[in-house]
Amino acid sequence: MTTPPGKGPKKKPLPYYMQRSEDTALPSFQNRRTLADHVKDNMLCAGRKSYFQRIVYIGRHPKVSAMTIRDQFLKVIKEMQEKTTNEVKLFGLMINFDGYSMHMIESAEETIGEYMKYLASSDLFDSSRVVLVYNNINQRFFRKLVWRFADYLNALVPTVIDDKDPDVIQNTINDFMRKVYTLCKMVRTEELDERTAFKSLYLDENYEEHTPDVVLLEYLLSLNCLFTIQEYGQFYGVLPDVTTFRDKVWPIPQDFTPYDVFDSGKYQINLTFGDS
Repeated sequence: MTTPPGKGPKKKPLPYYMQRSEDTALPSFQNRRTLADHVKDNMLCAGRKSYFQRIVYIGRHPKVSAMTIRDQFLKVIKEMQEKTTNEVKLFGLMINFDGYSMHMIESAEETIGEYMKYLASSDLFDSSRVVLVYNNINQRFFRKLVWRFADYLNALVPTVIDDKDPDVIQNTINDFMRKVYTLCKMVRTEELDERTAFKSLYLDENYEEHTPDVVLLEYLLSLNCLFTIQEYGQFYGVLPDVTTFRDKVWPIPQDFTPYDVFDSGKYQINLTFGDS
């Protein structure tokens, strides 16, 4: 039996950013896009069914070599993977210096949450800061964990930080993130280059221009506006209590009565009956 013309299966509409007509791509009053729509589009673009995150954090360690620091991180990652049921692995760029770490990790929200909890309970850091949390990414830099080391950190030209600049904190964070993303792009290109069979674990002088120096790292580690890894590790799986004092006292939570429904305003009718 043949299907009559025009009676075939209905095609699923394309996401708005893939539609050709600008009229259909722009949200309208009848077709409003919610945050859930954008989340679904990003997961469709990334070819994933789970929510992916990207996190950038830095840390200062006791004076040990970069290779020793990597072994300690690998131990934490192995312990996490053995005790969790989540099959999605960690991806990203893990750059270690002698005494410092600068990591960019990408994975499912559950995997990163568990990893940060294990990292928070470890004694790897003297000091740490989470610089970036990017929720619902639609693409990844790497398909595995890529490790790199650098031994020229102390030889870099120190960053000049102007404390009198009112936007010094945001500008410094932006400068750091530009360096991180540039390093990620350069290392990804290096990893995808099939002409080179041997991939060096060390960053050569071509990366020095884009490598954060000690002054920049120490400044970020001193910012109280950024969460430490221990503080961030406590957030995963915990819903914060957002009720206020008035919500807890009145009204009774079960009846969902607005707490200001009985406030008397200037133009409200006086409904007081009986003796005054």
